[in-house]
Amino acid sequence: MLGKNLPLSYFVHDPAVTNSYFLGIPQLGTVGDIHIDTLILSWSCMGLILAGAAVIVPTMTSKGPGHAGQAVIEGIYTFILDLCKGQMGHHYKPFFPLIAAVFLFVLFGNFIGIGPWLYFEKQAGWPHVNGEHFEVCSPTTDFNVTFGLALIALLVYLGSGFWAHGPKYLKLYLNPIEWLDMIIRPATLALRLMMVITADELMRGAAILMVPVLLPTGVMAFEMFIGILQAFVFALLTSIYIGLTVSHH
Repeated sequence: MLGKNLPLSYFVHDPAVTNSYFLGIPQLGTVGDIHIDTLILSWSCMGLILAGAAVIVPTMTSKGPGHAGQAVIEGIYTFILDLCKGQMGHHYKPFFPLIAAVFLFVLFGNFIGIGPWLYFEKQAGWPHVNGEHFEVCSPTTDFNVTFGLALIALLVYLGSGFWAHGPKYLKLYLNPIEWLDMIIRPATLALRLMMVITADELMRGAAILMVPVLLPTGVMAFEMFIGILQAFVFALLTSIYIGLTVSHH
């Protein structure tokens, strides 16, 4: 993340793999880098979400308010439910799990990078791989992640149009402007999230270097607010795009 990648050749030493061609690209080990830090942190976000659900859900009850964990889950559920209903109307049910998953993943992805990691990365004993220290940043600072999320939004956006309107929906794309729209919407989704969270990461890094005690705390609190806001914006725009296609007006 933030431009630091680990080539496939660091982990796979078989020349038949690292020197092979993939989609016409030679030497996959140097051209097709694997962002191992992004993968590990993305998996960590998904693991935290699943672990939290596995711990809280079995203890939920329909009688009484339950505990704090139940209140948090119910609050998130109600928030996303209202968001989906507001943008999609009665068509929301098939898309609710997707919007919930996108919101939670982006939220956890934004939060996992918040911390004084830059300080710890400079300490002796921090994990290294072939001379590159393991970088703890939000996976949403990696364009591969944000572009992947935006691509999912685009595919669902297009699929929902055919689901709601049938083959006649294809007539809409006889207009060249709609093709341009298919590029602009996912591009803005991916770039907005990546650039905002990357700016937050850089701001925190500068704060830690300049004032290593008090200032970074305020910066991290601001980052948490921005992280929530960006998760909401990503889920909201995805809901709006889907809502526009399933609308019959």
